[in-house]
Amino acid sequence: MKAQWMSRLEESLVKDFYDQQTEEERNAAFEDKLKFGTAGIRSKFGLGPGRLNKFTVRKIALGLAQFLRRELVEPLVVIHYDTRFLSEAFAKEMAKVLATQSVYVVLSDTYKSTPELSFAVRYLKADAGIMITASHNPSDYNGIKIYNHEGGQLLPEASEQLSVAIERNESALNIEVDAFDPLMEKGLIRYLPHAVKESYIQHVTALYESIQDQGARILLTSLHGTSLPLTATILKRLGFENFDIDEAQSVPDGAFPTCTTANPEDPVAFEHAFKLAERVHSDLIIATDPDADRFGVVERYKDGSHYFFNGNEIGLLLMALRSKESIKEVQHPYIVKTIVTGATSDALAQHLGLEVVDVLTGFKFISEQLQQRENSDKQLILAYEESHGYLLQDFSRDKDAIQCIPLLVKYKQQCYQKGMTFHDVLEDIYRQVGRFEDKTLSPIYEGKEGKEKIHELMMLFKTYKESHLCGMKIKTREDYLASVCMNLETGEKHAITLPKSDVVRFTFDEGFIAVRPSGTEPKMKIYFSLNVPDFDAVIHEFQQTYL
Repeated sequence: MKAQWMSRLEESLVKDFYDQQTEEERNAAFEDKLKFGTAGIRSKFGLGPGRLNKFTVRKIALGLAQFLRRELVEPLVVIHYDTRFLSEAFAKEMAKVLATQSVYVVLSDTYKSTPELSFAVRYLKADAGIMITASHNPSDYNGIKIYNHEGGQLLPEASEQLSVAIERNESALNIEVDAFDPLMEKGLIRYLPHAVKESYIQHVTALYESIQDQGARILLTSLHGTSLPLTATILKRLGFENFDIDEAQSVPDGAFPTCTTANPEDPVAFEHAFKLAERVHSDLIIATDPDADRFGVVERYKDGSHYFFNGNEIGLLLMALRSKESIKEVQHPYIVKTIVTGATSDALAQHLGLEVVDVLTGFKFISEQLQQRENSDKQLILAYEESHGYLLQDFSRDKDAIQCIPLLVKYKQQCYQKGMTFHDVLEDIYRQVGRFEDKTLSPIYEGKEGKEKIHELMMLFKTYKESHLCGMKIKTREDYLASVCMNLETGEKHAITLPKSDVVRFTFDEGFIAVRPSGTEPKMKIYFSLNVPDFDAVIHEFQQTYL
């Protein structure tokens, strides 16, 4: 099998990456197969069935075409791509395969953000959407996210059916593909109409009407991704121009040359922009990840200090600011959040009179709840997850940094005019409802041994019999794969009604600790949300004992 792949190296699109890989990395691509995780497929470039290349991308596209053609006569698919290496090439390969299979394709003619893809699916009434992106992963990664006709990522049942359809096609090397130009001439592939982008801009600006400049200076950076110049266009349409752009860091570039990481969840991602912020005296820095579904925020102060807001804190700010604006006009306001979102969110929602809808990790489950409430009298205030993904209004059905940024800009101006900061707003929230400190650990376990380590850790927590964890008395152990919540104080069990997912969550009077394997990377995710005297000591004890 390897010889067949090697004979096609020159046309694989990934030769430059292959040439730089170690023999171990090259061999690993033949020891595994690409699998759908919580956010589609995400992988390194490489030659072989376990990495992304022209042939595995074609195989995914063929599986999708067959999946759609089972129920639909003339399916329509929208394809967008970000600024990463090979994103445009992969998008065109998928378009060719789909069109060869008589699936109509609308393809973007330039890089676009993930929220724009979600919006375009809904706007064009398409049957599915494809986003070529690996979000904030390193530059040698890319990925494919598949969206349903509602603009949300595929739910588990559909995702499993698609996976089966993909795997039915054993050979990725012999997929029939017609040439791009003839497919366009036949009308099977066409480029995205400009009206889609304009409508998206109008939907975002309609959320705000205008933003008054009260003196707070904003700095924007796209981390070499897709949020600019679109975000700048939207702010200008809202009448706000008191912002700077980190131009060097906002050039579309899959190498991410100015970033140690292109992940705005990590304060390190702000290092380049921070130097510019000091020169131009920015009061707020906002960074988006490469596909512009997530964002991060740093606030700067007159004394030279600054504060990085974690994902839970941004969620609290948005909830408080958004409800302040909307609550008077809304009869049945609600928020949607994940089961690993910080515990302060429940206390604040209760304080503000908001219904709370909890879902599993993965924004597709949030999208599902939004769809179910689409024609009800309930009004969304905020949908979010602690990993810096937020949505205010569901004209897009995935995380949407672009629609949220004007809200932060608007309220930063109002706070500035009153002599307040976002940090002051956050401290006010804590004074009113209490404070649970939040932290997420993401230890990496690569290769076969790594998979075994992750499995061992998950089994340890699923069968955990002790009454205490890190010195805290356990109230419940929730196993979302077994769909069972065990009350360790009474021994009673009750069913968990959410879909099955490989997550274990321990609750205490002090908050919760949750653990799960990542669905897209070789790592664990461990979430802490606790109100304890020494939060760092608990984290340290957990790391020393288990990691």
